[in-house]
Amino acid sequence: MQIGKIVSSNSHVDYACQVHGESEAVPVPRAQDYGFGTFVGIEQEDGGYLVGIIYDTRLLNPEFGNLGPRLSPREELAVFSPDYLAEKITLVALMILGSVDAAGNVQQGVPLVAPRLDARVRTLTQKEIADFHRSSTGLCLGYLPMLYAMNNPLASHLVIHLIAVLGQLFPHEAARLAVLRNNVAWKSSVEPVG
Repeated sequence: MQIGKIVSSNSHVDYACQVHGESEAVPVPRAQDYGFGTFVGIEQEDGGYLVGIIYDTRLLNPEFGNLGPRLSPREELAVFSPDYLAEKITLVALMILGSVDAAGNVQQGVPLVAPRLDARVRTLTQKEIADFHRSSTGLCLGYLPMLYAMNNPLASHLVIHLIAVLGQLFPHEAARLAVLRNNVAWKSSVEPVG
């Protein structure tokens, strides 16, 4: 499902996606479609896509605190001001985990090419998520050090969520994933203490 488009970046692997609003997509994405820990694909011009994960949400409402008079009630804006832009938007922050080229070859870690502005962002299917994490030796999490280095209080929660998702996709890797989850949970409870 298409959820939005790339509108800005903080770095080569950290992007903001503006979620489609009411008049921008059919169907309009629901909050569950762009929730924390959702895997997404960012379309590339060569037919491949970048793989990312949603790690934060920001709600923007420029009208907040503006209690001044209105020339037209909100209900009449479509009639009297058809060019009026709804400026309330939802932005989700994406961390790029790697890429899949047009031939289906997977590369985990920092991609060589950044997405372009207005690149379409969609949710990934369960198969696409599994294929991205599958290697000839089994489950591969080559991007994990990059997530640890995010310097974000949500990073450990993101990794724990990611491990839960992968546990459902790779049940035969449950023991290894449980060790990793316990390590991350312990580390996240001890590090804030100092």
